[in-house]
Amino acid sequence: MSDLLTQPGCEHNHAKTGKGHNKACKQQAKPGAAQGGCAFDGASITLVPITDAAHLVHGPIACAGNSWGGRGSFSSDSTLYKMGFTTDLSENDIIFGGEKKLYKAIQDVQERYAPAAVFVYSTCVTALIGDDLDAVCKAASDKVGIPVIPVNSPGFVGSKNLGNRLAGESLLDHVIGTAEPDYTTPYDINIIGEYNIAGELWCVLPIFERLGIRVLAKMTGDARYEEVTYAHRAKLNVLICSKALINLADKMQQRYGIPYIEESFYGVADMNNCLRHIAEKLGDPALQARVEALIAEEQERLTQRLAPYRERLQGKRVVIYTGGVKSWSVISAAQDLGMRVMATSTRKSTEDDKARIKELLGKDGAMMEKGGAVELLKVIRKTNSDLLIAGGRSQYTALKARVPFVHINQERHNPYSGYHGLVEFAKEIDKSLHNPVWEEVRRVAPWEDNTDEERVTGDDRSGSLPEATSDTVENHSSTTISSTTISSTTISSTTILSPETATTKVIAKRKAVTVNPLKQSAPLGAAIAFLGVRGAIPLFHGSQGCTAFAKVLLVGHFQESIPLATTAMSEVNTVLGGDDNVELGIMTVLEKSKPEMIGLFTTALTETRGDDMDGILRQFHKKHPEIEQPIVFASTPDYKGSMEDGYAAAVASMMRSLPEAGEVNPQQVTLLISSAYGPGDVEELKEIVEAFGLEAIAVPDLSTSLDGHLEDMEYAATATGGVSVPQLRSIGQSAFTFALGGSMSKAAAILTERFGTPAETFSQLTGVEGCDRFFHTLSRLSNKPVPAKYLRQRRRVQDALLDSHFFFGGKRVAIALEPDQLYSLAWWFHSTGVAVQAAVTPTKSPLLKQLPLEQAYIGDLEDLEDLASGADLLVANSKARPTAKRLNLPLYQHGFPILDRLGNGQRCTVGYRGTLNLIFELGNLFLEMDQTRSHELVHQWRRGETGE
Repeated sequence: MSDLLTQPGCEHNHAKTGKGHNKACKQQAKPGAAQGGCAFDGASITLVPITDAAHLVHGPIACAGNSWGGRGSFSSDSTLYKMGFTTDLSENDIIFGGEKKLYKAIQDVQERYAPAAVFVYSTCVTALIGDDLDAVCKAASDKVGIPVIPVNSPGFVGSKNLGNRLAGESLLDHVIGTAEPDYTTPYDINIIGEYNIAGELWCVLPIFERLGIRVLAKMTGDARYEEVTYAHRAKLNVLICSKALINLADKMQQRYGIPYIEESFYGVADMNNCLRHIAEKLGDPALQARVEALIAEEQERLTQRLAPYRERLQGKRVVIYTGGVKSWSVISAAQDLGMRVMATSTRKSTEDDKARIKELLGKDGAMMEKGGAVELLKVIRKTNSDLLIAGGRSQYTALKARVPFVHINQERHNPYSGYHGLVEFAKEIDKSLHNPVWEEVRRVAPWEDNTDEERVTGDDRSGSLPEATSDTVENHSSTTISSTTISSTTISSTTILSPETATTKVIAKRKAVTVNPLKQSAPLGAAIAFLGVRGAIPLFHGSQGCTAFAKVLLVGHFQESIPLATTAMSEVNTVLGGDDNVELGIMTVLEKSKPEMIGLFTTALTETRGDDMDGILRQFHKKHPEIEQPIVFASTPDYKGSMEDGYAAAVASMMRSLPEAGEVNPQQVTLLISSAYGPGDVEELKEIVEAFGLEAIAVPDLSTSLDGHLEDMEYAATATGGVSVPQLRSIGQSAFTFALGGSMSKAAAILTERFGTPAETFSQLTGVEGCDRFFHTLSRLSNKPVPAKYLRQRRRVQDALLDSHFFFGGKRVAIALEPDQLYSLAWWFHSTGVAVQAAVTPTKSPLLKQLPLEQAYIGDLEDLEDLASGADLLVANSKARPTAKRLNLPLYQHGFPILDRLGNGQRCTVGYRGTLNLIFELGNLFLEMDQTRSHELVHQWRRGETGE
């Protein structure tokens, strides 16, 4: 142990004697302070990447249970190393000793998994109770006939770095030199201290192959046990992390006469120097010439690939907080990209590392001897740095402080070494720095802005919230509280696109045939709207097939019994007129279903025929004056508009015919809710409004009609929940109208025209900015502060954006939805750093001219398929599943209908809570995609493919 702590190979020990000789190596953990890993952790990091071996942890569950499967090392063959094996000692085992259990465990592992070898790791407890690891391993090896290697690295003996060295000692004592290779070449090298994190070793192995250099043994990234056994026949050891395995390189030089050099694979300059130094040490002029030719070729390619990143990253300030070789090698990589490294840590650096750091940083760069969150953030603020590059333990320290971050240590999934890796490094830095998420998480809530206007009192309809008129409500993206300024800070000069500055060209596809329709019919939309009224029944004026098809979709989407009725137009009625069918249909519904309201709406058949619906209804009421139930009519021909249009027409008709004038109730507000929002959304919106002490009348209110709930009655012939007819009558007394969705603007304008009710349109209720505006309006209207519950939800959203922005940034989506949903989701994606590659919608809307992309299309799913090539994700309804399958793209199901997912009635994507749901749902999709992509990319590199 003393030899390892005073390792003569360390540069900082060359000129030291006495007490100072091992000061830099022997770092004792300080009680009460958060520390890095222990010796057991270090030994595992070093040895677990030997892929065809079993790694058995001898101890209680914590050591293995908390660590197995967490390493980012990749394998090109066996995955046995990914399995977690432990003796999982019990209290009795600790009292009576665990040697017998260990012996049996080794036998069991060998019999069941046939590993090439078994590495057995001691832990604090088994070292303390005195289990003889060496003796048990020898006895077990003799019994099972394979190598069983003891790794004496209990956590209490020291740091992770010491554990690395203890693992190196195990390799020296039990593995290296125990076998011979089939042949050797003058160009055989070993790579020591490279663990193939995220497949990084595969970034450089093809380069060595191109040069004719054979990597005899890898210690230990993507290694097989056998290759380590004959590592003693190499001509040169290339040491990647000197702090970790300097003892291994030094002793191999002493025992086998193998010289070693210390190198880095990070950055162009260091990669070039590594290749040159290897060629120089191997002493072959022809190899040196090949190296120079390869360097010239790679640098030319890199210059082109890195040009856009260098332009965007030039002059950005970065702090690096990592250990060992990375403390200086990552500096080189960052500087290759034109960045200014303001400070780096030296907590695990040798004196040679520090000398390199000084040379790279120059006189202005800072070297941090001490770490910790407070000190790290202090350095970032002091140097006005834009980015932190560090290991996973520092990730959330940075993100909580709203500082962009790039992960550099072993748990990551992105490869950064070699020439290809530098491009990936640049991509990750660029995505992190230039993600719009920083605007979202630094956004000052409008209610905290000192320039805030006075709150609006609910009993004053002439307050500073302007009344909705046909002019104001048609501008769906306008902010009527125009003088409220939301301040924010961005980290770059990149122009942030907004609905106010966006100019999207809307292209209507003109085709003789619509293929794989995206559009749902207007009558279907009207039916959904009327189903949000308690005791109502939707009555289709058309043939019975229109109702049947709609019912199938509604039942499949909401997973509820859906009451619908039809006038059942026949061939004769179609020729002679539908007057009688309308009357008979209404009377039948009244008699059998006893509804509180009937929602009557046309189809293409009756509109084409030209039925005079106003006249028919006047005649009906004249003939049946005893009928008191309201009959609300909406014109919804299939050939005009889509589901959203039919839904909006039904809501507008209700606002035109049902509300009555009365004294204004300052606590009552009307929520006109678009077809973009499902039952779970409506419930959340009502709860938010009521949290401000306001009474919300939601129209339609699907939250209590199609939310999926059991009733005491066995069968209901009408909608069992929803907004009541008396509530609809009282809307004329509301103090304010919230038009939630651009398509609700017309209905809001009707209320303004009839009752003078001020209104405001909210086209986005997902994302920080859209939610802020909604909550701010409620706060001003109620004269109450935003409740603490929602302030905390807002901070959760911002935190989730930080946690997930690594996976959203740089992605491309293709969206096919109705306009209200398309607008809201497209801008939310934009705010997370996701580019909207294609937008397809089935109908016209003013919102389409203000999307975060140059062109939007009115078309079908065939158009989506044509436009989606190169996207990472499709967002559409269930009908797009075949499209996604043909494109080999994941599909996030959104909109209507969703036919193969449970819980549509409870799904919530609005408000801060709904935004949080959306972040995690899509973030997990993107996370899995990133992991798959990284794996595929490095395997391409391993095979010698560029992957460009």
